[in-house]
Amino acid sequence: MNIMRLTTYTAPVMILGLLFFSCNRQDRDGAQTGTSPALSPDVRIVATVNGDPITLGEFLERFERAGFKSEDAVAPEVKVEFLNRLIERKMILRAAKRKRMKVHLRELNERIAVLRSNHGKGVKGVQETLADQGIDFEKWKADVWENIMIEKLVDREVDRRVSVSDAAVRRYYKAHRDDFKRPDQVRARQIVVTTELEARKVFSQLTEEKANFAKLAKEKSIAPESQTGGDLGYFARGEMPPEFNIVFDLKKGEISDVVKSPYGFHVFTLVAKQPAGTRDLKTVYQEIKNTLLQEKREKLYRRWLKQLRAGTSFEVNYQALEQ
Repeated sequence: MNIMRLTTYTAPVMILGLLFFSCNRQDRDGAQTGTSPALSPDVRIVATVNGDPITLGEFLERFERAGFKSEDAVAPEVKVEFLNRLIERKMILRAAKRKRMKVHLRELNERIAVLRSNHGKGVKGVQETLADQGIDFEKWKADVWENIMIEKLVDREVDRRVSVSDAAVRRYYKAHRDDFKRPDQVRARQIVVTTELEARKVFSQLTEEKANFAKLAKEKSIAPESQTGGDLGYFARGEMPPEFNIVFDLKKGEISDVVKSPYGFHVFTLVAKQPAGTRDLKTVYQEIKNTLLQEKREKLYRRWLKQLRAGTSFEVNYQALEQ
């Protein structure tokens, strides 16, 4: 259960890391010579953000809540990157508080309800799952609260300032028409069973008894798409396992012979063919717009984050992560 994701954007971690500086020379010398007394993780400071400390104990606790185990072998660069993200998180939360962003209890409970439903668990189930992982439920809730706070600030400072015009979408389409070329595609249905004998019976029902393919798929197929009548949707050569290529040689409505694959024994039928061509602007309009919106969001997010960093002082002791 990863609770450290800040936004839908990728934060510039490497750039962020370059702005940090490690402990002073005296601290480094002490760590190398062993002259510094051993300190509790709850006391040892790995970083400060505008003077607010992040202790090694807090780092280790959040590291485990993010899904890492202290007993696992973790590459040093993973810990460094995680610390950078934790510092960035602190920085954004400070900005959210300065902007007087608020998260109401109702919002927190609604988000937790969504997380519970996504994992198919009730409140007790979530608490038990977290407990099994050694994660305190109340601290997990605090992380969720922080996530909502961060999302609200990013929405206000970034998302609401991003827009894409119709003209920009048309220009993109004109400049990238080759990206929207489509190869020959077929739409097919399949029935998958575990033995060849079962597949032969299915083939006989379809060809001799003229059984309805979609209905039989719901009754017999073990494949995930059985509930939609075995509908595989449209696909081109190479997008499915090689055994599926037999469909390209079928006529509409024709039933294939039994085909063996690592997944079982298949019987296919061709629903439709779509010749190669270029998708028109209307078809790809929203796809293009989403791409351009994401690019603009990423660019604005990076610019905004850079401004936040410029007004924040950092001190980081990466060596403390190894002690």
